[in-house]
Amino acid sequence: NVYQENIFHTKMLLKEFDLKHYMFHTKPEDLTDSERQEITAALWKEMREIYYGRNMPAV
Repeated sequence: NVYQENIFHTKMLLKEFDLKHYMFHTKPEDLTDSERQEITAALWKEMREIYYGRNMPAV
């Protein structure tokens, strides 16, 4: 067993990101504001989980 803290990975976390780079077959302009906010929040949560190597609690 290898502890997560001992696994090497590059820790890079974007401070700002453009949603269009993460959408497939959909443009962010075609979504409502609430849909964009929901997707952005889910994407940010996923980025933090990858960065910290842990599941982040739902806030």
